[in-house]
Amino acid sequence: MVTRNDVAKLAGTSPAVVSYVINNGPRPVSESARQRVLAAVAELGYRPNAVARSLRARRSWTIGVIASDSAGGTSPFFGQFTRACEEVAWQRGYSVLLGNSAEDPARAESYLRSFLERQVDGLVLMRVPVAAERAEEMRRVPVVTIDHQAPPFFSRLAVDDEEGGYQATRHLLEHGHRRIGYVAGPLDVTPVELRAAGWRRALREAGAEPGPLAEGALSLEGGYDVAYRLLSSGPRPTALFASIDDQAIGAMRAAADLGLRVPQDVAVAGFDGAREAAYTVPGLTTISQPIEAIARHATETLVGAIESDAGDPLTKIFSATLVTRGSCGCPEPRLRQG
Repeated sequence: MVTRNDVAKLAGTSPAVVSYVINNGPRPVSESARQRVLAAVAELGYRPNAVARSLRARRSWTIGVIASDSAGGTSPFFGQFTRACEEVAWQRGYSVLLGNSAEDPARAESYLRSFLERQVDGLVLMRVPVAAERAEEMRRVPVVTIDHQAPPFFSRLAVDDEEGGYQATRHLLEHGHRRIGYVAGPLDVTPVELRAAGWRRALREAGAEPGPLAEGALSLEGGYDVAYRLLSSGPRPTALFASIDDQAIGAMRAAADLGLRVPQDVAVAGFDGAREAAYTVPGLTTISQPIEAIARHATETLVGAIESDAGDPLTKIFSATLVTRGSCGCPEPRLRQG
């Protein structure tokens, strides 16, 4: 087995210098010495003992990411978010343990317990509620939560869900719609309720009665089922705002199956800014949230807390942007010019 001493001998350095290069510190190493060590590592095929390294540093160089996706890992938001987290973690020298709680509190609790037992250095939780007693146990590691109410000792990042719901509904009102339904996910999910609050606020300001609201799964199928119910019973809404883009896409299919044209008979708007929204026919108008920017900021915040072992928890709210396409009645942009 190749040892650190073997690498030091070939590189013409001390074993301590080899350690500084491999661990990126704690002492600086000249660039020429660093390159000699790296060349020796490559030539000898040296692999540091990760377990021993973790014990010495009291760090596992792993973070846990638990995201909630009722679509079984197929949601565009879920994929974009977790990929961006993993990319930042990899650049900073951390591995990622990933769990999908699938909107199941018991499953989320199982992942939390498992990751903590594996001595992760920190956690990113996307739409995962944490019981008060479990939160107290988690004080020993930094935690960043996304889109959920959190204890004051967790950092929290979120998009301005209420303002996004307001923007989407206001835009549909500007197209002349007065009966706007809400294709909702479960209202006990914080972002869904906040988007509903924005929907209600826009209707109230316009003097319009709240349209019908129905809850369903946060998925294509859930959106289809809810929209089918809303559109097949009277009085029928002339526009629908969905709590996520997947639901909005499902709603467009429900309209088609009922013989309704989008946007002539019913306008549709969603929330998330998923890439797929540009490829529906017509293109889906949506509130676009900076998914990858949120994920990158969350992971950088977590790694910073891990490595500094200090700092107060932070709260940061990101703005969302209205992206108009044909589903609301706006001109349909071309994906490719010429």
